[in-house]
Amino acid sequence: MKFKNYLTSIDNVSIYPLISLLIFTIFFAVVTWYVFSASKESMNERSNIPIKD
Repeated sequence: MKFKNYLTSIDNVSIYPLISLLIFTIFFAVVTWYVFSASKESMNERSNIPIKD
């Protein structure tokens, strides 16, 4: 049996792509908000972490 046949046997399978898109969009929005709201000093400190001993 092919993978497509397994998906057609699941009830309401069309909701899963919508849920995954919603999760991705929310995650992307939260990360974007975090990047633009973080202070410049904390970003500079975090960017130098690999260089510091």
